[in-house]
Amino acid sequence: MSSFVNHLKLVRAPAGFTALSNIIAASVLMSHGQLDTSIAYLLFASVCFYFAGMTLNDCFDYKEDLAQRPSRPIPSGNISLTNAWLIGIGLMAIGLVMSFLHSSVSGYVGLALSLSIVGYNGLIKEGLLGSFCMAACRYFNWLLGASFVALSINSFLIGLPIFAYITGLTYLSKQETAAEDKNAIWLTVFALLVTMLSSLYLVEFVFVLEGLPRIIAWGILTVWAVLVLNKLRAVFQAFSPENIQKMIIFMVIGVIPLDALLVAMAGHYWFALIIIALLPPCRMLNKRLNAIT
Repeated sequence: MSSFVNHLKLVRAPAGFTALSNIIAASVLMSHGQLDTSIAYLLFASVCFYFAGMTLNDCFDYKEDLAQRPSRPIPSGNISLTNAWLIGIGLMAIGLVMSFLHSSVSGYVGLALSLSIVGYNGLIKEGLLGSFCMAACRYFNWLLGASFVALSINSFLIGLPIFAYITGLTYLSKQETAAEDKNAIWLTVFALLVTMLSSLYLVEFVFVLEGLPRIIAWGILTVWAVLVLNKLRAVFQAFSPENIQKMIIFMVIGVIPLDALLVAMAGHYWFALIIIALLPPCRMLNKRLNAIT
């Protein structure tokens, strides 16, 4: 059981629910809610890619984690570095196979996602460019969901809010160990405003809502923005590693309600509820493992 728990911590299992919510949201939006069982390939592939990314992150950061995160599974000695490399590479390979089993387009998106994961973990991790690279990983995961049907211009547009959101989240996460640059809050606020504006663009020009549905969409987005920005205000006032880490956990788990929000804004309320249903198990598993950051 101890070994199983350590492997769950290695892959940051609670956050795997956010990968699932991406796939469901993107596929619902692009298929107009017409899903079938073939989505299982994309769901399985997405979780494999996410777990691979988290594992490879710890592999590449092994020396840094020895000093800053000695309790993580690899530096603590609970999982060997060699085994972790095998797990990360194996999960990525499985993700690619499952993507190609769905369709060739999904396979190529999965390949782009794999390259983004390796690029972030092994090459471009620091600064704003690193934040863009991490956001690209999540963007390609969204595009993997969108590849449930034939890709179109709209397939590439619906991932813009999640790209901006993850950029801000990742940039702020660089402060979670030392809390040296308070300006990271302002960039995160800017990223959230871009998230909101790109979501409004989808409402007006992609979903093309009118009447009450349009009002509901604006209302949902406004409530979401006020909630997240208020949380960031509190972190700005008490800028410390502990508070930043709590904010990062809030924002990572917050990918699920953001996905649900976008689906609800498009008028797919029942699917939005299905996505929100991923939130309790994600929170409960993280409470038990404390494994998202």
